[in-house]
Amino acid sequence: MKASLRSRLSALVQRRIHVERRGGKRVEPMHRTLCLLQMPGETSQTTAIVQNLSLKGIGVHVDREYTVGATLDLLLVNASHTFSVTLELKVVRCFRAAPNLYFVAGPFTRSLRHEEVVPFIL
Repeated sequence: MKASLRSRLSALVQRRIHVERRGGKRVEPMHRTLCLLQMPGETSQTTAIVQNLSLKGIGVHVDREYTVGATLDLLLVNASHTFSVTLELKVVRCFRAAPNLYFVAGPFTRSLRHEEVVPFIL
């Protein structure tokens, strides 16, 4: 009885195959990691909190909305302030995550090397 019920239920519930839509696997930094975002041509910088990071892209929380398709200058600094890297970020996602907080994500214009990512995930 249980086996027949299980087979009928499993026929109804199809398992989704997880497909990674990003170019690389993203991981959460071990410590609170900050970065500075700046629109080209602007003098003001915005501080953002890194939520996830990969060799090819990043996702951050920031208090400002950016337009999809914009290219931002990004200064990424590890938690102990012993390593930093300057990159360009192309915004592919931007949505309101809380009343005064936006989630911004996208790929870098160049991929990070392994040794550049290590200071942020250890």
